[in-house]
Amino acid sequence: MAGSGRCVAVVGVYVTEQARRLQGRTSLDLCLEAARGALDDAGLPPAEVDGTLLDWPGPGGKPGETSSWARMFGRSLGLTSDTIMDNAGARGVLKAAAMISSGYVDTVVVGGGTAGKFTGGPVGPGAPTEFSDVWGCYAVPHFSLVAARHMHQYGTTAEQIALTAATIRNHATGNPEAVMGGQGPYTVADILSSRMIASPLHLLEVCLTAEGGAAVVLTTAERARDLDPPPVLVAGGGMEYVQGSYANPALLRDVGDLGRRAADRAFRLAGVGRSDVDVLSIYDANAFEVIRQAEAFGFCPPGEGGPLAETGAFAVGGALPVNPDGGCLAHSWNGTQQMTIRVIEGVRQLRGTAHRQVANARHALVANAGSGAQHTEVVLLRRAS
Repeated sequence: MAGSGRCVAVVGVYVTEQARRLQGRTSLDLCLEAARGALDDAGLPPAEVDGTLLDWPGPGGKPGETSSWARMFGRSLGLTSDTIMDNAGARGVLKAAAMISSGYVDTVVVGGGTAGKFTGGPVGPGAPTEFSDVWGCYAVPHFSLVAARHMHQYGTTAEQIALTAATIRNHATGNPEAVMGGQGPYTVADILSSRMIASPLHLLEVCLTAEGGAAVVLTTAERARDLDPPPVLVAGGGMEYVQGSYANPALLRDVGDLGRRAADRAFRLAGVGRSDVDVLSIYDANAFEVIRQAEAFGFCPPGEGGPLAETGAFAVGGALPVNPDGGCLAHSWNGTQQMTIRVIEGVRQLRGTAHRQVANARHALVANAGSGAQHTEVVLLRRAS
């Protein structure tokens, strides 16, 4: 990153099996598979890892304390995490990159896995909060409030949101990793005829809950030159927070542009502009969030995200391809590690190894969370050569 110390690269990625229910699997089992798989992909031995932002669900060690990984890697660690949100996605990548760039550590694994947690209850239950739970609220209505106001204020239509959902769900068709890879294709009519979940969001416009794990390995760009996988550089990033997640209902006037400042910082650090971005791998907990983020990240003016969707921009082959793997809508939403999968899709696009490849992709913008959660993390990835 511009103005920083050592350059940092993502050198290993791995996604475990994803499914609505993974029979016989445990969270620790998935964490171990993800970490080992990412290190194997990088061609690095476990003993080289000196930092972990990696779920430790137990048993063994101290559940929730990631320093428990030290015994697994057979050495002391110079970096562990304080919260599960540090163990995933753009946030984890940026914190790991900052520590590597500063010289505090050299090689960090970010990721984890979840099994047995999201097998029932509401879609994307979110965190318990005293001012919303009493009314029966959960994660989806927080987002739907923002969507409804956006429709009223800018004229965004149900058809534009449904087209966005159909586009991303159809990206997953035929993807063997995706939970819904064997389903589709979907039409706008299919989306709109699915039952309403939280107006204006229909069932097929909302992500599904699943189980699975994922991990990435980061190290210095200098070390990456000795490894086989094509390194993908962490070019820039930024984070932005409005308040505690789901603490109060999200309002468009407060979160409509959430991510703009984080994206501005990412582009400034990377030394590139919006027109340089070839693919987006972003949080699509629901289809409306894609429209909102296109605006917030500065790819179109406020209120123009819906018309942008109508141009076909979000499809592979369009002007701004979004989530070619199917995103959270169809690939997987598995708790926090869906954020890591967003990073992995960005890396695969730049490596040229994605399921549905964007031609000649050089820059990928990855983002996690969004308006309902009232925080976002953005990382810009660049192909090294």
